[in-house]
Amino acid sequence: MSIPFSDRTYDPRVWVRVLFGFALATALGALVASYPVAVLGAAGACLALYGIFRWCHERLEFWQVLVLFALTPYLILNYGFDNLAVGAGGVQVPVGEALLFAALALLLGRQWWIVRSITAESSVVCLAALLLLSCAHLIVDVPRYGLYAVRDSSMFFEAVFLPLGVPWGMNPRATQVLLRWMFFVFVLNLLYSWTFSWGEQIRAWSPSSGVFHPVPLFGNYWQNAPFLLVGALFCIWLAPSLGRWPRWILVGLAAAQLGGLAILQARSMYVGILLVLMILLLLGESKKLAGFVSALAWGTGVLAVLLLAVSVLGIGFQGRMGPVQLSFIADQAKTVLNVGDANARFSHEVDRSRWYGEVWDRVRSSPSNLIVGEGFGQALITFENEEGIPVRQPHNSSLTVLGRLGFVGLSMWVLFIILTALRYIRALRRGHTLGEWSPLILWLFLYFVLALLFTSVQPAFEFSHGAIPFYFFLGLTIGVLRNLENNAGLPLFDAVAQPVRP
Repeated sequence: MSIPFSDRTYDPRVWVRVLFGFALATALGALVASYPVAVLGAAGACLALYGIFRWCHERLEFWQVLVLFALTPYLILNYGFDNLAVGAGGVQVPVGEALLFAALALLLGRQWWIVRSITAESSVVCLAALLLLSCAHLIVDVPRYGLYAVRDSSMFFEAVFLPLGVPWGMNPRATQVLLRWMFFVFVLNLLYSWTFSWGEQIRAWSPSSGVFHPVPLFGNYWQNAPFLLVGALFCIWLAPSLGRWPRWILVGLAAAQLGGLAILQARSMYVGILLVLMILLLLGESKKLAGFVSALAWGTGVLAVLLLAVSVLGIGFQGRMGPVQLSFIADQAKTVLNVGDANARFSHEVDRSRWYGEVWDRVRSSPSNLIVGEGFGQALITFENEEGIPVRQPHNSSLTVLGRLGFVGLSMWVLFIILTALRYIRALRRGHTLGEWSPLILWLFLYFVLALLFTSVQPAFEFSHGAIPFYFFLGLTIGVLRNLENNAGLPLFDAVAQPVRP
């Protein structure tokens, strides 16, 4: 009896594919065995990027997909992604900025009118003046200090990414997609922040990259705390309109993010909670105030249950400045209010006082430094962190502006902040005309306030992970407010409106 065989069995192309697949699987297996963390991390990143592309490519333009590819790791991985660079021959290009410049080129190549539109904003004019003053300094500083001068000026030059946020705000459908994306980013930020206690091991396993010195891609938590607080507000006010999430899940996510602040132990965000409460009281937002207070109560409960559970299990959580214990957090909060034992002040406060004195001495060292600053390329302070890496900026972005651009630059910076705040306040005072957009405008305003608060104690704007999201969300605000000025009563959710050209 003969057994029939398909001719396909003897097709050489089939065997070539089988051999190729076997060789590929063997190579991947060897890579996983040799570099398990790096390969699995890269695989996870590729899957995340593929998921973003599959979800967005039918809803967004290609330049918008590039923006999400860059913003997502900036918001979560922060300093680690700042230093992710590619290149050859000694020339390294930061991946995040490369993606955003590509997105900006694609956008302005077809919609140059956006630049003309935003120059009508007084706050943007202030940023443009800061950019021009920085360019004048760089003409002299780049030949003297090279890439360090460019690196120090990034706080001002990254304002060029502000136009990327404007079209998102002028198209309600794109705004919806952006808000849904932000919800998942805040969830990822929550999960990532709660790994802080294992940060040292994560950094040891992580691949490293950098333009000036190698920095682990994972295990950095420099700016996760502000996004925990604004993420909690997002889950309370905006997330209920984005989908059919049960309310208890959203409240739980908000509570978990507020509880996560006890792990990252950023004292500025304790002050931020008080600021949020005060602003909501002044604006008369009683419902939003009640929701935030409820989330605070639940967050305290989540933290108490967690601490009870880990104490029973004999597990210790280490926070950024000390153990995750209610007594330590209470003592830490007292130092914010300047009460308690004067000898219990943190060493960071002594360091900051010394840095501020150093910068002021440099500013008044010459009339030119006092008026237009010393420019870029030299470190403003003398300090090294625990890894032996020099810290170039004082932990205060406004003081950095004074040191780099003098009182002329500081005046323009303060004017920019005042004009932007007034733009938000004027919009919120006519809240009845904002309709569905009111929670978003309020949330963007509070993000603006909290970001500035954080920069008063950290060099956040001096790094891309702080400056780029700040300028992007400012551009989003400009787009939203301009669209509402031209189209009062425009719906946000389930909207089909197209971008409106002013």
